[in-house]
Amino acid sequence: MADHKQVQASEDLSSAAQARRLAEQGLHEQAIGHNEEADRLLIQAQEIDPEAVAEVLREHDAARSPDARLQKTADQDVERALPRIKPGPEQSSG
Repeated sequence: MADHKQVQASEDLSSAAQARRLAEQGLHEQAIGHNEEADRLLIQAQEIDPEAVAEVLREHDAARSPDARLQKTADQDVERALPRIKPGPEQSSG
C-alpha cells in the first residue's frame, strides 16, 4: 500500500513539474510575441495540473512591478470593469 502511495506521489510531482515547465515556456513565448504558441502551451499545462500553472502565474505576477503597465491602459481596464459613479442630484428621503 505504501508503494502505491509513493508511486502516486511521484507521478503527481512529475505532472506538476511538466505543467510548470510548459507554463513557464508559455510565458516566455508570450513575452516574445508568439501568442498562439503561448496559448497552446498554457492550455496544455492547465490540462495537466491547473494548480502548478496557477503557481507559475502567481510567481510571474509577483515578479512584475505594480506600475509595469501604462497607467492609461490600466485606467481603461478599470473603467471597463467598474464604471465611475457620476454624482447626480441629491434626492431627499421622505
